[in-house]
Amino acid sequence: MQRGDQRQESIQRGNQRFVIMMAIARVPEGSFRKNMFKAKRKSLQEIWQGAMLPFSDIIRFAPSACNTQPWFVEHAEDRLRVFRYRKPGKRGIMPANKVTYYNRIDIGIFLFFLEVCLTNDGYGFESIQIPENEPDHVEKVLVAEYRICKG
Repeated sequence: MQRGDQRQESIQRGNQRFVIMMAIARVPEGSFRKNMFKAKRKSLQEIWQGAMLPFSDIIRFAPSACNTQPWFVEHAEDRLRVFRYRKPGKRGIMPANKVTYYNRIDIGIFLFFLEVCLTNDGYGFESIQIPENEPDHVEKVLVAEYRICKG
């Protein structure tokens, strides 16, 4: 945002620039949908491969721009691998040139939800975020790996 000669300073954390803020709170009973499982979301099978965790069916409700849900999780042994789908083109009302931008934000939100669920269910974890260095034609890109343990 610019006002005259003043420019808003970009907030940084490490080498990452602040992009979006989300508020999370409990809502009063009856002010939201009665059954969240009736929401139009990808099925668990579309976003999760491998052994289920207690929150696997909840994590799919992480919000995403235009409901694109660009995430996929592979669970094997003590590892979770999180991928982002990079399909080009328009998604809902989102312009094609904004899909990648918003999908990257969506993945960050999904990783936040994943970490909240892991913590809430008593899992310890170590995570590694992986820079996207794949060519543009690669549709499924690894963005994070988690080593998890219960207790």
